[in-house]
Amino acid sequence: MNQKNYLNYIHYFRGFAILIIVAIHCRISLGWGENEFGQQVFTTLLDNGTMLFVFIAGFLFHYLKNKFEYRSYLNRKAKYVLLPYIIMSFFPIVLKVTHVLSSDWIPPGYLPDNPWEEALYYFSTGKHLGPFWFIPMIVIFYFISPLLIRIDQPKFYTFVFPFIFIGSLFTYKFGYFSNIWASFVHFLPVYIFGMWAANYREKLTRLSLPVTGLLILIYLTLTILEINHVIPAPKIGSFYENELSPFFAFNIVKIRVYILCIILLRVFYQFNNRNMPMLKLLGDYSFGVYFVHIFFIIIIQYVINAYLPEFTLNTFTFLLYVAFVSLLSLAAVRFVKWIAGKNSRMLIGS
Repeated sequence: MNQKNYLNYIHYFRGFAILIIVAIHCRISLGWGENEFGQQVFTTLLDNGTMLFVFIAGFLFHYLKNKFEYRSYLNRKAKYVLLPYIIMSFFPIVLKVTHVLSSDWIPPGYLPDNPWEEALYYFSTGKHLGPFWFIPMIVIFYFISPLLIRIDQPKFYTFVFPFIFIGSLFTYKFGYFSNIWASFVHFLPVYIFGMWAANYREKLTRLSLPVTGLLILIYLTLTILEINHVIPAPKIGSFYENELSPFFAFNIVKIRVYILCIILLRVFYQFNNRNMPMLKLLGDYSFGVYFVHIFFIIIIQYVINAYLPEFTLNTFTFLLYVAFVSLLSLAAVRFVKWIAGKNSRMLIGS
């Protein structure tokens, strides 16, 4: 498989994954009123979408195997991930510490009294902005990358990874309400699953139609059962729930999203030679969209709450909302790239 072919289908997959990330934060930013079923459908379809992003990160990491150099790797990540995180976090943290922006989602006792310590807390946890918890967590992967390189071999996937995979089905704590170490434990098997998929991509991208159809059937069945609350999906919706809930619990949702990763890998490979400009653009600007989309969501949220306080989402308005935020984010990234040129990656990651 040549490099061009590899870049196409995984690039489209990455564009789709960042669209899911945008949709997750659009879904939780506004109320759904009486449209509980629509909310449940999109909650089920979207809320573990970060697994797709981590799967792709692991998939791509496999390709560093023969040219990995730890120092240069960390240097690139510092310039193109950590530096944009610092830049994009500066004003939100200042506004939080000075109480211009509220921290209502964080209960009393979590934030230090000293403003400098509070700023450090935000920076080290990403809790100043909803999506930013991901960066402190993914940094752990960067630091352990030599270990990940060493285990990226068939013997590990044959004799060790099956146990890690099974163990991964019992984690569910991650994200804003959890801590970076719990998130890391939750996503490490997903990252390795992406590395595994990259190793066996020749077989996975050429799965027969009956096998692919069976995977789709299993995925749809699990999704419908979860939407209708037949299958319990362990979730946390607040800091208090995170504290009171057990660390391990069987999480069938992970099986469903693991299956979805393979389905999407197979599907996007089929479209490998097709021209899909929107997905390509989302893939090109994925990290930039990740960093800027939350600012548009916050602005829209404030405007809606101020001028249309009774507005609630439904399926149509939600999809329109996601499209609008996505287009605004793409335009913002494009504008920064136009202004900053090649230095834009150090500003917004793209």
